[in-house]
Amino acid sequence: MRKKVLTAFMLGFMLISTLMGENISSPILSQTKSDTLYLQDFSLLSENDFRELENLLKEQQLNPQDLNFEKDWDLSTWGKSKSFLRSLQEPYYGLGLMQEIREAANKANTDEGFAFLVDLLYKNATDGAGSFPLYLNYKDLYQQEFNKKVKQPKDLFRFYEKALKDIIPVLVNAYSHYNLDLWNKYVFYLFVALRENEDSEAYNAYFNKHNIPLWEEIENQEIKELMELFQEADVLKAAMQFLALCDVIKNEAGKLNYTNKKPIIQECEFGTMVIGTGKDDVYNAKMFKKPLILLIEPAGNEKYTMTLATGAKNYTYLLIDYKGNDSYVNPDIGSLFFALSGLGISYDLEGNDIYRTGDFSFAGMMGIQLHRDFQGTDIYENGFFSQGAAIRGLSILQDMQGNDIYSATCLAQGFGSIRAAGVLLDFDGADNYLLGGKYFHSPLMPNDYLTLGQGVGFGLRPDFAGGLGLLFDKNGNDRYLGGVYAQGVGYWYALGMLIDEAGNDVYNAVYYPQGSGIHLASGFLFDGSGDDAYYSRHGPGQGAGHDWGLGIFIDAKGNDAYSIEGGNGLGLSNSVGIFIDKGGNDRYERNNPQNYGNAVYSRATGGIGLFLDKDGKDSYPDTLMTEGTTWKKGTYGIGRDLDSGKLMSSSTTDSETKKPAEIPMLPPPSPDEPIADIFSAAAEWEVGNAIERVKKAREIMLARADEAIDYVIKNKLDTKSGLEYRALEVLVKENEQFKQLLFDYTDDIDSLKAKNALSLIAGVGDSTLIETLRKHLNNGKYITTCLSLLGSIKSAESVDLLFQYAFHPSERYRYIVARSLKQIGTPEAHNCLKQMANDNSFLVKTLVRKWEEEQQ
Repeated sequence: MRKKVLTAFMLGFMLISTLMGENISSPILSQTKSDTLYLQDFSLLSENDFRELENLLKEQQLNPQDLNFEKDWDLSTWGKSKSFLRSLQEPYYGLGLMQEIREAANKANTDEGFAFLVDLLYKNATDGAGSFPLYLNYKDLYQQEFNKKVKQPKDLFRFYEKALKDIIPVLVNAYSHYNLDLWNKYVFYLFVALRENEDSEAYNAYFNKHNIPLWEEIENQEIKELMELFQEADVLKAAMQFLALCDVIKNEAGKLNYTNKKPIIQECEFGTMVIGTGKDDVYNAKMFKKPLILLIEPAGNEKYTMTLATGAKNYTYLLIDYKGNDSYVNPDIGSLFFALSGLGISYDLEGNDIYRTGDFSFAGMMGIQLHRDFQGTDIYENGFFSQGAAIRGLSILQDMQGNDIYSATCLAQGFGSIRAAGVLLDFDGADNYLLGGKYFHSPLMPNDYLTLGQGVGFGLRPDFAGGLGLLFDKNGNDRYLGGVYAQGVGYWYALGMLIDEAGNDVYNAVYYPQGSGIHLASGFLFDGSGDDAYYSRHGPGQGAGHDWGLGIFIDAKGNDAYSIEGGNGLGLSNSVGIFIDKGGNDRYERNNPQNYGNAVYSRATGGIGLFLDKDGKDSYPDTLMTEGTTWKKGTYGIGRDLDSGKLMSSSTTDSETKKPAEIPMLPPPSPDEPIADIFSAAAEWEVGNAIERVKKAREIMLARADEAIDYVIKNKLDTKSGLEYRALEVLVKENEQFKQLLFDYTDDIDSLKAKNALSLIAGVGDSTLIETLRKHLNNGKYITTCLSLLGSIKSAESVDLLFQYAFHPSERYRYIVARSLKQIGTPEAHNCLKQMANDNSFLVKTLVRKWEEEQQ
């Protein structure tokens, strides 16, 4: 097979591979499955672009390898996709993956291209081998079988049922390790982990309706064990076979002669099958005793209010509507276009349609849901977790034509969680993407909406890694309206992408937007052409990373306008942010010190923020930024404008002088409330309208210290919550009795209790802890925790223990050692730190450089 690989990308990738000592024959770019899927027309960056990035890095004595510093810092998190994690660790690899997905998305307007994309996304989310050849083989097989056996509409029933007898056993095997009790517990956990608390009553009603028990508490370790039981590869194999079957039926069943005057309904062992009429049919739940598994509608303006979902009682559904302006309306949770296990596929081939559904629609959980709308101007009004949302599976909503409106509340429009990919694809039309309107993001932004959509990958911190969220729009003047977390964002070992190929687009968000990677995650945004406007009231975004994150933003063409409070190539808290505008007369509006290539020194080391504007007459709010100049900010931020034209002046300033509207403060707890409620309030996020409430709750907690100590020892010492840990820090700092009790748990059988106890004691600088740390290190236990905590004990013993790991193969260990030595600050520690000056790790050498500057 001929492999046409993008020369420009490979130049950059080969540079990284050479520096890393890798075999460059192994990357994803060499794994193309079809000769029709070339990469050369879909490059994100040119050879010159990569060279300019390298030149930027040289301004700070860095090279492309330095982008690959260690960002995987929570080794307990389950479910990390290898390709998504590598995208975080190696930004150029992430660009390669985005390029591959971009090409596949562009070519998903054919049946084969769509199937290839399904396979590509699922295998990347689940570390699988892929099953695309199965689709091609089965499609040929089903085509031959259809031509032989299907002569009239009723023949479809036998044809479909026979095929299911081969497909369903493969699906059954995927879930064969669950009994009903384990399955219900697992499903219950996934729903509850995603939902907002204000919707608890509605979800409890859903659980009762579907005979799912309500568990008060489920241990995370038990859920991890349940996660392992799912056979992901079998789901993809069955999906390729089922998609081939559905495509053949879609392409051929419309040619049959439908003369029936009323719907033909037939039951089989798997459920109910229906063939509609050429008139305006109405389908409701009362029509079917068994779950609906097949519905063929030849024509008419239909009204669908029935349930169309997979679940414990049915593994598949297929709906094909050939013509008509149809309405799909069912407000119930998980009742339309939802794959709760199994496979759900639907097609609407023609008409201006309305899709008005509740939560968990156009969504997949432990299964694969696919919907394709081919023609018409459509309206999608859906709830929470919708419009291409998935967890432990895959969901794709594809719309080929029309000026469409997409409206949802949250977790929507391309949202992917644990080992999943959630995708929204729109190929043509001036589309509106709207998110929000229901869930306020208190206390951080109590008057703004949490949206988590429009290409968002999202993990359940700290236990489970996220997946891929992708929003792809090929053409049209589009509007994206989001809130907090929107438009190409990753959170917690996840990957978010927004790709817009063409059109004069408007992007509007509130917080964490537009190509940002937040908390060990990656977020990418690529806009191919058009005069675009990007706005966010707050950052970090527009090519920003925060807390070991990676954010990449690329705008290839057009006269664009940018406005954000912190972004445009920003590396916060040891992250990488890359911003590239490749052409056009652009306007940069906000005079914020963190904009336009900046990185912040944190955890005793740096980050990398790159800003590059390549062409056009551009306007900046800071006169220090002019065409043909380079500037440096922070550790290590680099900005450059390569233009040769005349600089346009700008009088725009930051909006910080405008007095914000006052936000009412949350009330403090009553002093006599149960101690559990007091601790809960003390462990809230101390920002926004919660500051005074948290402060007062902590005062009450300290005043009732005996009760609080008893409560936290029994209930909270194993916490994974960073907010709860902050409350524990307050308690140990002010109460000697609590500190002494913690020593009893430093070697607890529960590793989380032990590490929390160690960290809390070290946080108050108790030198007697060193013998416990020495014992753990000698036993190979809690190494990263112990190395970090030694920095709080300023003694020769600490230095000796740390130096044993100063040249360890693990970059993670070496960086923690250097940070702890710097923290100790004694002459012995400084001598050891000097010996680490030639370390090739970006994290270590940045720390040492900064330390040496401080010593001068």
